[in-house]
This record gives sequence, structure tokens and C-alpha cells, in this order.
Amino acid sequence: MQRRTLLTSAAATMLSAPAVANTKAIDSAKPETVGMSAAGLARLDANFKALVDQNMRAGVVYGVVRDGKAVALGAHGKRSIERNLPMEIDTQFRLYSQSRAMTGAAILSLVDEGKLSLEDPVAKYIPEVAGMQVIKEIKDGQIVSTEPQNTAMTVRHLFTYTAGFGYAADWPKSAGIEQRDILALDQTIEDGVKRLAKYPLLYQPGARWVYGFHSDVLGRVAEVASGKPFNAFLRERLTARIGMTDTDFWVKEGDVDRLADVYGPGPTRGASLVNRTATAPPSSGYTKPAKMFSAGGGLVSTAMDYLRFLQMLLNGGELDGARVLKPETVKAMLTRQTAPQQGLVFWYQHNSTPVFRGYAWGLAIGIRADEGPHAAPGSPGDAAWGGLANTAFFVDPKQRLAAVALTQYLGPDEPTVPLILRNGVYGAIAG
Repeated sequence: MQRRTLLTSAAATMLSAPAVANTKAIDSAKPETVGMSAAGLARLDANFKALVDQNMRAGVVYGVVRDGKAVALGAHGKRSIERNLPMEIDTQFRLYSQSRAMTGAAILSLVDEGKLSLEDPVAKYIPEVAGMQVIKEIKDGQIVSTEPQNTAMTVRHLFTYTAGFGYAADWPKSAGIEQRDILALDQTIEDGVKRLAKYPLLYQPGARWVYGFHSDVLGRVAEVASGKPFNAFLRERLTARIGMTDTDFWVKEGDVDRLADVYGPGPTRGASLVNRTATAPPSSGYTKPAKMFSAGGGLVSTAMDYLRFLQMLLNGGELDGARVLKPETVKAMLTRQTAPQQGLVFWYQHNSTPVFRGYAWGLAIGIRADEGPHAAPGSPGDAAWGGLANTAFFVDPKQRLAAVALTQYLGPDEPTVPLILRNGVYGAIAG
């Protein structure tokens, strides 16, 4: 089947042909019918094209939805430079941390059914957690002393990223924790969480927001509560329910060529890109099955699949007659759950990328805080996050908007793609 390689809001042909070969497409509309500017969205498209033309990214796929209608959907560049394969609307991408909003929503369906409570102690599902100590003092890179948990870790702490977990680099080197020991592809998430539970927590549960293994621990909680491996659980609760046929922990057999390669800058910025697929951090099998189902970063997906997920949230938990979550659960997910004293959120290396400056945390997703300051346009309470290989999304209930931009890039100027997306989309709002 010949796939469409470019569908933009400025092209009338967008309305006359299916955009995606496998996933059910969201209905399209002319931008003006939903209060968007065709000229503004054309500028958004041109800015993404320029990013590729300037050799800053190998390729990009993006999409914008308002009032439940797709008003922009485009693809530029190559998914593989070496194999001369173009980016296409249904190209698949490693989502890395952009996985966690989807996995979080699926796990919240257990709360709706009464099979899980946010106030449940995590030890109810993972007994080893009860014995985890908390670091009390570090001196000269050594853990000097630990103490018991003052408050038992709860499922809510996992969803709000205040349970005290970080990533391996956050512990003192003397602790001996290695990222791959927790997320090794030849072990299950049960194995990884048991290993994680041997180390002390960085902070007391509830004390601070920290970016880390929280979603992966949640994935294990979901396995125990549902009695199913997490990949089957996610398919049943979310992806199969709303027609996300291109989202999983690895691509379908025969679809390996649809998965974009990962690139980084060459020795001269803007002159060339270097293929980094072989050295990109492995969070799942990607091209073949593996035992690890990382709820924090293991999924592959497409722009249209992700837009379907975001539209489900905008609809209050339902899409095309299939309900995933109760409206009140979606509202809680997209409402700030962390307090100012727990800190605003940060990206990797503990620095606040401009895109998320002034954001707090909801339930497994970043939420725009009232206090700011904000470096990117948006609305109070919009929800957003991204992934290690330079993917980005946001969902804005106040503006009835959802947008996603997907690349596969490891290198500097990470904020460029999400800022192009946000500036372009908000700049195209006509009313």
C-alpha cells in the first residue's frame, strides 16, 4: 500500500484520503471550522520542514487536533537516511518517557473498577517495598545512614512521582545501582523491581517530586492487581480498546522498516547527522519481543495513535464509543496533584528544559502550574511531557487542543521540536 507522506492543514487533499494505513484516523476538518488559521498551521509545517532541511533532524512527523478534528498532519525528511526511507504518517517511534502518560491512564482504569486504590500501600502488591529504607545522610559520596519510611509508600506516591525513587544516576555511586540492572531486557519488570527494592529510597515518600522509576513500579503493581503481564494489560485496557493498533513494546512482525532510526549530530553541527540507533538506550525489544515491559519508557507508537490517546483524554475518557476512564478520573489525572513545596518538575540531568519550566505533576503526567514562569505558550492546567529521543506532546482541555511531534534524535537543542510545536499551534489559534 502506498502511504501518504505529507498531509498538512494547507492541503485540501487532507480531507479526501485516509492518512494512516493501519490505525483508524481521526476525522479531518478545515482549520477555519474549528477556530484555527490555515496560514498559521502552514507556518508550523514550514518550520518543521526547515528543521529537517537544515540537517538538525533526520525527519519529523507531527499532528494537531482541535474539537476532535485533525487540522494538521505532516511528515518531513527520512526515517532512515542510509536506507533512503522517507518519514511517513504511519512511521513508528520509540516513545521513551512519552510512554508513561499512556501507561498511567491504563493503570487508572483499575482504580475505576475498584481493583486498585490510590491510597493502597504499594507493599500490598510488592511486599519488598515495605522494607525499603530511606537515605538520611550522604557524606563524600557515601551513604552514611538510613531510616525507615515515616509514611508507608502508596500508589498515589507512585502516580505523583513522590515515592522517593529516582533513576540510577541519582543515587550516590557508592550505592552501586545501575540503570540496566533494573530495566534489563532479559528480565521481567517483576525482577527489576525486586532488584530496585534492595536500595534505599532517595527521599521519604511524599516529600519531593523526583523523576525516576515510578512508572515502572506502577507497571508491576498493575500486573499484580490484574493478574496479567503488563503488555497484555495495556493492550486490553487501552490500545485495543480505542484502536491504537501501532502501539506496543515492539513493532509487528514484518513492520521493522516502519520504525525510524535514531540520529545525533555529526562533528560539524548542521552539516551531517550520525546514526545512533545501535547505541540508543534500550527500553524494550523495539524490533522483536523481549521480557521487559517498561511502563516508564518502553513503547513504540505513531503520531495518529498518540493523537487518538490524547483525544480520548479530551473526551473525558472515551473515544468512538469505547470508554477507557471515567470523566472524573481523567479530570484528576489532568489536575495538579503535587504541592509547591514538593518542587516543580524537571527533565533529565535535573535541569528544567524551557518547555517544562513552571510545570508540576498530575497523575503520571506534567501539568502547567499557575505560578510559572513559563517559557512556552500554553493554558493553565494543560498537560504535557516528552521522550528521550526528542518526542513531544501536549493536551489542552481549555483550548480543546491536542498535538504531537515525533523525531528520533539524541543530542543538544532538545527543546527545539516541542517549542516549534507549541509556538506554531498556539500561534495558529484564530478563535
